[in-house]
Amino acid sequence: MEYNIKGTGLEVTPEIRGYVEKRLRALDKFTGTGVDARADVEVEFLKGEAKEYRAELMVYAPGVEVQRVEVRGAALHEAIDIAVGEMSRELDKNKKKRQHLFRRAAGQIKNALRFGR
Repeated sequence: MEYNIKGTGLEVTPEIRGYVEKRLRALDKFTGTGVDARADVEVEFLKGEAKEYRAELMVYAPGVEVQRVEVRGAALHEAIDIAVGEMSRELDKNKKKRQHLFRRAAGQIKNALRFGR
């Protein structure tokens, strides 16, 4: 998977880049390890009273609709962890939905062949 990491209001250091890439490797099981998949990550420091961090994650993969997650957290690592967890749940849900539709269609074809309808 190809990673595009952008920082708004903060500098993307090699430590942050390494942490994001390490966390995104968990999503490879849903998108495959091919170069066709891409993840766009934007991390941002929100100035104001709350002083929060925002992590936005978008995953583009062939055969999968574009998935987007936006999360806020008190710490940058916390926001990244939550975003990757939510993205993992979304991609898993999408994968199970595709499997269900495929199996359902295969069952209908099998019944049609078996009973000659």
